[in-house]
Amino acid sequence: MLGDAIAAEAFRVRRAGGVLFWGFLAVPLSILLFNLLLDTWIRLHLHMPVALDIGHQMVSGVGLTQSAFFQVFYAAAAATLFAADYRWETWRLITPRNSRVNLILARFIVYGAATAVSLVLLAVVALVQSLYAAAIGSVVLTPPQGPFVLPLLGTAVTGWCELMVLGGIVAVIAIAFRAATGALMTAMVFSFGQWIAMALIHPWEATPGWYAALPRLSAYVLRAFVTGQDLAPGIGANAAQAGLAAVCLLGWMVLVGACALGLFQAQELARE
Repeated sequence: MLGDAIAAEAFRVRRAGGVLFWGFLAVPLSILLFNLLLDTWIRLHLHMPVALDIGHQMVSGVGLTQSAFFQVFYAAAAATLFAADYRWETWRLITPRNSRVNLILARFIVYGAATAVSLVLLAVVALVQSLYAAAIGSVVLTPPQGPFVLPLLGTAVTGWCELMVLGGIVAVIAIAFRAATGALMTAMVFSFGQWIAMALIHPWEATPGWYAALPRLSAYVLRAFVTGQDLAPGIGANAAQAGLAAVCLLGWMVLVGACALGLFQAQELARE
C-alpha cells in the first residue's frame, strides 16, 4: 500500500509542472545560467585565466543548498506537497483508499527523492560550468587536489538531511494549520533565523545545546568535517563534533517527521 501511495504522489508531482520546476529544478538551472553568463563576461573582459579545481568546484556546487535563499524554493515545494489537499478539499477522497501513515510517508519519500535529484543536478551543473569555462578559456582546469568523492558524497548527504528537516518543519505547520502560505512563511523564518543565530555564535565553541537547537549548525559542522574546511583559522571540526552534529541532524529529521505523522493521525478531516 505504501508503494501505491508513493506512485500516486510521484505521478501528481510529475504532472504539477510548477512544483517540479520551481521547487527542485529552478535552483540548479538558475545557478547554471548565472555561472555561464559570468564565465562569458570574464572571458570577454579579462584575459588572465585562473586555475580551477574541478573536484572542489563540484563539492562547492552541491553545498549551495545551505543558502537560506535557495532553501525557500525547496520549502515552497514541500508546502505544496503537504498542504494542497487541504486547499482543494481532497483528503476525504484519498484517505479511504490508504492509511494516513502511508499517505504522509509517501509525500516525505517523494520530496526526499526529488531533493536528491536536485542535489545531483547541482553537481552536474558545477561540472558543466567548469567545462564551459575551460572551453572558452576563462579558467584552466586542474585535476582534483586530493580526494573529492567522499567530500562530495558527505556534502550531498548533509545537504539532503538539512533539506529534509526543512521539509519536515513545513509538513508540521501545513498539517497543523492546513495552509501552505503559513508553512512557507514559517520555513523562511526558521531558515533565516538560524542564519542570524549562526552569526552570533562561534561554531568551534558551540555547546551540545546549540547543536540540538540549530540543525543549520549541525549541517555546517558536518560539511566542515567531511571537506576538511576550517571552522576558524587553524581550527577544524573533530570527530566528536561531527558525531554530535550527525546525531542532532538525524534527531531533527525523526522528530519533525514523527510530529507530522502524529498530527495527521489525530486530525479530523470532516470537511477536507
